[in-house]
Amino acid sequence: MLKKVLLILVSGIMAASLVSCGNSKKQEVSETKEPVKVEEKVFIGEGEWASDYTKDQVSVLNSEISTRIEDVARFYDLEYSKEEKVKESNGETINDNNIYVDNLNPEPNRMESMYYGFKMYGEDMASGSLNLKIGFKLDVNQIKTEDKFNFEETSIAEFSEAMTNNPERDYSELDSQIKDIIINKNADGTIETNLNGLVETITIKDDFLLYKLDSKKYDFKK
Repeated sequence: MLKKVLLILVSGIMAASLVSCGNSKKQEVSETKEPVKVEEKVFIGEGEWASDYTKDQVSVLNSEISTRIEDVARFYDLEYSKEEKVKESNGETINDNNIYVDNLNPEPNRMESMYYGFKMYGEDMASGSLNLKIGFKLDVNQIKTEDKFNFEETSIAEFSEAMTNNPERDYSELDSQIKDIIINKNADGTIETNLNGLVETITIKDDFLLYKLDSKKYDFKK
């Protein structure tokens, strides 16, 4: 009887050891497995803005755009600030020369914030990009009730045109895409368009629209 009891105890200890060993190996594999790397999609279409430019050429473009951006801000009676700052990001020096508008409590169908900047990268500032970013509060109820959205009538269009210098754009397709996302609750709430080599990205979540217009990162020609 005693032998049977001892055999049962030994068997139990061995089984527990095997389970523990198995779990330990699983944990080891889990901890050593490398995370999946997700490559960020960069969409640069063909067009004038996709050409290669010197630093002087991009600086001239930035000066012209900045003047138009300030004109639009004054037209809408918006208070804006201008600054030039140097910061470090992921071990890289970034010189950021920008114009910024911040309205923390916008009414529906009003702009919440606006940033336009000329960024130059590296201590030698050998590359750079032009970027526009706008936060906008949508009047979702109005869009659903009237079954329409007119992008051209928003301040976003004015600032976008200040950067592209193209006041003749047809917004009808963009209006339909935005309306579809809001009214039909389209799960894919992002629209990406090539504007003559600039990347236009519109992301919608609930009543917030984020508008971005980015040039490529120019490696300045010598």
